Amino acid sequence: MSESELILPKMLTRTLDQLPAPFFIRDKSLRFIYANMALVKFVGLRSADAIIGRLDDEIPASLFDNPESAKHWQEQVKYVVNTQKRISLLEVHPGAVDSPYLSKKVPFYSEDNQCVGMVGSIKYLEIFSSNDYIRGRLPGSLLLEKPDELFTEKECEVIFLKLQGMTSKSIGDMLCKSSRTIENALQRIYSKCGVSHIDDFTYFCEQRNLHRYLPHRFLDPKRYKFENDNHSW
Repeated sequence: MSESELILPKMLTRTLDQLPAPFFIRDKSLRFIYANMALVKFVGLRSADAIIGRLDDEIPASLFDNPESAKHWQEQVKYVVNTQKRISLLEVHPGAVDSPYLSKKVPFYSEDNQCVGMVGSIKYLEIFSSNDYIRGRLPGSLLLEKPDELFTEKECEVIFLKLQGMTSKSIGDMLCKSSRTIENALQRIYSKCGVSHIDDFTYFCEQRNLHRYLPHRFLDPKRYKFENDNHSW
């Protein structure tokens, strides 16, 4: 079956159509073959027809105006298809999307178990916690400079992702580290905070505005690496 003849199961598309989170599917030729209405609204369009069957630079939405971003997204499709590994990213696109978001991309398989593309999902970044709501605080902006020097930049990366509710494995996948490395880093972080429970840790971070700090790694898509890096932890 050629890429242009891919037929998506109606059970799959009907399910994704009902989800509030943006979902999309791209084939091996890098074209979008599915987009739910949540994604259509996310990019500021009215119909999936403006997305399906097109490459990034053919989609009339501001999110796709940056050729550098389009290049990275296409490289990610190739990576997922060729390695059949999933990837997680934090993306920031000022002017096109109101706030940073988490993007997960996994291989898409045909009925005969051949990898024929990639499935992507998007989740808005939560920076307004339940504790903020209980205390009557208004949502705040993300900080681009560390509020203090208690933690290293590497530790702040782990803190930021942990506060989004991610598991050690998910954080490790995103930072190209093992889950054990992340767990050890969290133990050191908890020790610095003088806490042993996630609720106390969350409260500690909120008191110091650490939950609003966006580590520099996530600001530049060029700094995202698919392979392990050599920085010490």
